[in-house]
Amino acid sequence: MAAVTENKKEVSVIHLIFSIIYWSLTLATVMLIFMLSSDNANDSANFTYVFVELINGMAGQQVVDNSTLRVIGHMMEFGCLAFLTFMAFDNTNKISYKTSYAESPMKILQSDNEMNIILTIWFTIINALFDEYHQMFVAGRDGSIVDVGVDCIGIIIVLLIIRIVFSISLKARGKKEVRYQV
Repeated sequence: MAAVTENKKEVSVIHLIFSIIYWSLTLATVMLIFMLSSDNANDSANFTYVFVELINGMAGQQVVDNSTLRVIGHMMEFGCLAFLTFMAFDNTNKISYKTSYAESPMKILQSDNEMNIILTIWFTIINALFDEYHQMFVAGRDGSIVDVGVDCIGIIIVLLIIRIVFSISLKARGKKEVRYQV
C-alpha cells in the first residue's frame, strides 16, 4: 500500500490568476479616479451634467441635480475601489497556504476576513485622501475633507455588504468563520 501523503499545493494557480486580475482592475480604477480628478472644474461639471440630463430625461422629471449626482458618484467610485481591493487582498492571501495570514506568527486580528477588510480600508482611504490632495492642484477644483467623508461612506457600505454576504454564505453552508488565537 502506498503511504498516505499530505497533498497540499504550494501555490494555488486559480488564486494567483484572480489576484492578478483583481489587482489589475484595482489599479485601473485608481487610474480612472485620478483621470476624473484631473479634469478642470468646467469639464468635470459638464461631464456630470450629461448624466444629470440623462437620468432626469429617463425619469421624466427632476430626480437628481448636479451636486447629488457628484456625491453618489464619489460613493460609487470608492465603493467599487473597495470591492476590487478587498477581492485582490483576499485572493492574494490565498495564493499559498505557507504565506497566508493564517500562518503569520503575528496576528493582530482574529480572521483573514477581518484582515482583508482592514487592509482594504487603509488602501481606499489613502486613495481618497490622495484624490482630494491631487484636486488642489487642478484648475478650478479644490480638495475637500467632506468628499473624503463621502468616499468613506461608499467604502464602508461596500465592506459591510461584503461582511454580511460572507457571514450569510458561511451560515448557509453550515460553517463558522475560522478564528485565530491572538
